[in-house]
Amino acid sequence: MKRRLWLGLALGLVVTALYIVRRPLQEVGVPFDPYVAALIAIPVVLLTLRKISLADMGIISLGSPAYGLFFVLLLPGILYLRLRLMGIPFELAPYASSLVIGSLAEEFFFRGYLQKDFEKDSNRAVSFILTNVLFTLVHIVKGYSLLPSLVIFVVGFYFSFARHEKGGGALVYPMAAHVLYNIVVSSMPRVGS
Repeated sequence: MKRRLWLGLALGLVVTALYIVRRPLQEVGVPFDPYVAALIAIPVVLLTLRKISLADMGIISLGSPAYGLFFVLLLPGILYLRLRLMGIPFELAPYASSLVIGSLAEEFFFRGYLQKDFEKDSNRAVSFILTNVLFTLVHIVKGYSLLPSLVIFVVGFYFSFARHEKGGGALVYPMAAHVLYNIVVSSMPRVGS
């Protein structure tokens, strides 16, 4: 494996470890979420050191807006339509603002930095797989069981394709799709509640 792949894997594991220790750190007085901070800080540091560029991260252009908007609206739209057809009211979760921040930070790190960096030393398939294995691992340590984790893996591929040149081609599309997806999913009633 090339050095860039190892670095990406190592940073993905660091982010995962920070998620594990985020609550204990906040309980002892750390005034910010170390997981979200790392998701933002790692790409910013790499940008500052010129190890990655804004163009690599998909931040400079809008790519293909028609395809991008398709990806932004398709999955959240299907989920929202399912809610409405089942007669379930849409209720915005009280923690929606943290969902927005977390979704944007995850996309900044996973699709903005990791996916593109992995693709430089491998191919699209390997890049998508490695990015989404790490993305899923974070959700496993969040407490997701096997079936929801598999869903997260598949949804991660959806976000990856929205980021790729054949999808939307810019980071704004998986960011928006992730935010909308999380807002719609968080409004769904939990099984057994």
